Amino acid sequence: MNKKHKLNCDKCGEEVSNLKKLKKVNEGYLCIKCRRVNRKNHREFLRRDILKIPKRSDLLKEWAEKRKLRESIVGKVKVIKPQIKRPKEHRLRINTLGIYLTKDERLFLYKKLVQGENPLSSEEANKRINNLTEQMKTLIEDLRNKVKTQGEFKKRFDEGFAKLIGEMENE
Repeated sequence: MNKKHKLNCDKCGEEVSNLKKLKKVNEGYLCIKCRRVNRKNHREFLRRDILKIPKRSDLLKEWAEKRKLRESIVGKVKVIKPQIKRPKEHRLRINTLGIYLTKDERLFLYKKLVQGENPLSSEEANKRINNLTEQMKTLIEDLRNKVKTQGEFKKRFDEGFAKLIGEMENE
């Protein structure tokens, strides 16, 4: 029963005192130190090649390259600041031609008629304002037929509207 066992590592050739310190691996008998290195290399192979987990140092290099690229792009491109949009006033439609009378304008006219020199009742003031909007409609239709440009249309409309307001005050 006296078998002679090999007491040398196949990888590094180091002589081992005890057979327990040698283990059989595919390549042959390896000592504890060589097996430790072998396992470490295998774990690294699994992480990098199989699972595709990069090293931290590789990630840091990649991030630095991206940062430099981003800084070079930001230096060339101007940053556009977003403008704050303000809510538009809600207007009551006078007609389908697109001219409006705001709530504030209606309220101003109403107060002027009710609290003016010759105060009117609320029903009469509302009728007067409705008559004014009807007159504005006819004024707009006439101007649309006569005037072709938008700027001239706005000028003439403002003049006509001022005349209507002046007539209303005189009544």
